[in-house]
Amino acid sequence: MTGRIVKALSGFYYVFDYASGNIYACKARGVFRKKNVHPLVGDEAEFVVTHEHDREGNIEKILPRSSAMARPPVANCDLALLVTSVHTPDINFSLIDRYLVVLQHSGLTPVLVFSKSDLNTDSDEEEIRRVYGGSGFEIHFISTVEGSGIDELRGTIEHHVSTVAGPSGAGKSSLLNALTGKDELETSRVSEHTGRGRQTTRHTELVALSSDTFICDTPGFSTVFLPKIKETELRDYYPEFVKLQDGCRFRSCVHINEPSCAVKDAVESGGISRIRYENYCRSYDELKDINRRNFK
Repeated sequence: MTGRIVKALSGFYYVFDYASGNIYACKARGVFRKKNVHPLVGDEAEFVVTHEHDREGNIEKILPRSSAMARPPVANCDLALLVTSVHTPDINFSLIDRYLVVLQHSGLTPVLVFSKSDLNTDSDEEEIRRVYGGSGFEIHFISTVEGSGIDELRGTIEHHVSTVAGPSGAGKSSLLNALTGKDELETSRVSEHTGRGRQTTRHTELVALSSDTFICDTPGFSTVFLPKIKETELRDYYPEFVKLQDGCRFRSCVHINEPSCAVKDAVESGGISRIRYENYCRSYDELKDINRRNFK
């Protein structure tokens, strides 16, 4: 039998059986430990049923992964819903751009989901479109209070395995509840003192929306470390930069100090968001400093 691991808890791996839609509590064979193979939520697995009545089984094989994230530990996701609010807590463009780099580096296609749209003004959404409209990332504005934008987002994640990422308090659990039609995940209030939400998700779990559509609620975290890449590679994680790169005088242009740079020209003309560009420059300097220290 073949299925997908949807939850790992207390030594059991809960496997969604593609054929029946049932979920089996499975143990991993000892051979996995000997080979240092650690099953992850999202892994596709071959398993055998040991007790049908109790829905129990053993995992025999982990199928090859298409992607894997270390934090949170999730495999085979192809979409990442990056959930952030415009207000309560206020939008943080720098944090969003760091997430976008991390998610792409993990082999995921980010989808920008701006929650709590019932609190937005028209100018709020116009600013967001100015910043990200040319980035190539799909943008959604949703409100779980009003139910707006949810159906459109369901269409985006259909036939995909999606993970949910973003800072705490942004509404990830509320969004998952809305997408699944359930109300099982505890949601948090945003602290008036810190402007941040309390972490409410206790473990990583994949929810089956259909036999080929899954969504994973992942623990929210507000600090995102840039991946271990060369600073010269950072430009590849800004799609709007990549589109213009052939217009730069130098093929190795990193769009910082070089003359005749198409990206810098686009920033000056308004074709590329200055906010995005300045975030890129800060991350570039951060990576350059990290790499310099590591090679001393």
